[in-house]
Amino acid sequence: MSQRSMPAPRSAAPRAIALVAAGLATCALLAVAVGAVFPQAPRDGHPDGLHASEAAIGSAALSPPSDTVLRVTFLDVGQGDAVLLQAPEGQTALVDAGRHDVVPLLRELGVERIDLLVATHPHADHIGGMARVIESMPVRFYMDNGDPHSTATYRRLLAALDARPEITYLEALPRTISLGSAEIEVLPLLPRGTMDHNDRSVTLVVRFGSFTAFLSGDSEIRQLTDLVGRGVVPRMTLLKAPHHGSDNGFTPGFLQAGRPEVVVISVGRNSYGHPRAAALSAYAGIGARVFRTDIDGHVAIHGYRDGGYGVARGQQVAWLATVSTGDRDRIRLGEAFGPAAVVGGGAAAAAATGARVRVSVHADAPGDDHRNLNGEYAVLQNQEDRDLAIAGWTLCDDANHCFRFPAGAVLATGGTVVVYTGPGRPDGERYYMGMGRAVWNNNGDTATLRDGTGATVVVFRY
Repeated sequence: MSQRSMPAPRSAAPRAIALVAAGLATCALLAVAVGAVFPQAPRDGHPDGLHASEAAIGSAALSPPSDTVLRVTFLDVGQGDAVLLQAPEGQTALVDAGRHDVVPLLRELGVERIDLLVATHPHADHIGGMARVIESMPVRFYMDNGDPHSTATYRRLLAALDARPEITYLEALPRTISLGSAEIEVLPLLPRGTMDHNDRSVTLVVRFGSFTAFLSGDSEIRQLTDLVGRGVVPRMTLLKAPHHGSDNGFTPGFLQAGRPEVVVISVGRNSYGHPRAAALSAYAGIGARVFRTDIDGHVAIHGYRDGGYGVARGQQVAWLATVSTGDRDRIRLGEAFGPAAVVGGGAAAAAATGARVRVSVHADAPGDDHRNLNGEYAVLQNQEDRDLAIAGWTLCDDANHCFRFPAGAVLATGGTVVVYTGPGRPDGERYYMGMGRAVWNNNGDTATLRDGTGATVVVFRY
């Protein structure tokens, strides 16, 4: 392994981590060695005792299982990546840090420490804000692929790490790391020195029960093909679009192996044409819901143990940070999906299958529609003589801006529910799409309500 241009390892007090032995076939936990010695690894080698092992991050022993949520937040950092992982027990990991200072965004979301900081590769749009994170808040572990770079941005990152000797360095070798009750698997890298930095991006599979997220920096065709060939690409709930939705950031084989339900593209104004039409078409071709930080702002995916998920966007992400942890974890978000650009939404017309539900739309909000998002809303009224279980039902406008009702949602006999366009806290009678801009068109639109099988319940036109 080639010598890396980093500060020399210190001989000061050994650093400690709780090491957990992992079964080779099942990765089942066998033992916890609390306080086992973990010296700082030389920058040209991996930490002894951690290769192909499992490490507990954020506590001296494994946290108890949790039935709440894993939060995966894609920060709106423009053309770059910054993904925040928050375990149910409070441990945090930050994967990349954008080009500029992300500390204010982290603090806005209530983050005061980082247990695991990961640089997927040393490009400025991924590590530009990392030195500031290291300088501004406690960081326990730092991971990268061991590849040096010649830029001033990279040198500043090295200087920040050198000034914080208490941070333990991990090279991105195959291993599994426990982040509270979530697990982060580090996948194998291509050999050093045979390709550009993008194709040696640190690649992580994040698991929380049946919920699986795949994060791979700027991986391109060569790396993705290698991962598929190794058989390490899992079926996934969530995919961070590799390389900002570039046309070299996917392969048909990779998408078929992963079959993500949700794709989040971290992207801003750029001269590269990201996201490319070919990538968007490929994601649509597998039926994935696509979110973009340049349109939706911050995108937070709440992953549940049963494999379900909720989506919050823009202002709703910041709003969730103001809710107490217990309440926040009990909120099962409805899922807003489809492009979040301005469109509109609903005057009368056409019942279809099954249940009798009346839909109406209040499209013209007082004042500026885009500033008064909850001034526009849709109302569903149950005209049956029985309660209707509407979990999984969707309400969409003519441009396919949709809201999916969360687990447990019920439309009571003769009752109503209201679906507001903007952010807010759902309570069983009021739901919120979490959109960043108005949806329902003041000049006429169509509201389509479908049940959990996709069958049309009612179409309302105005």
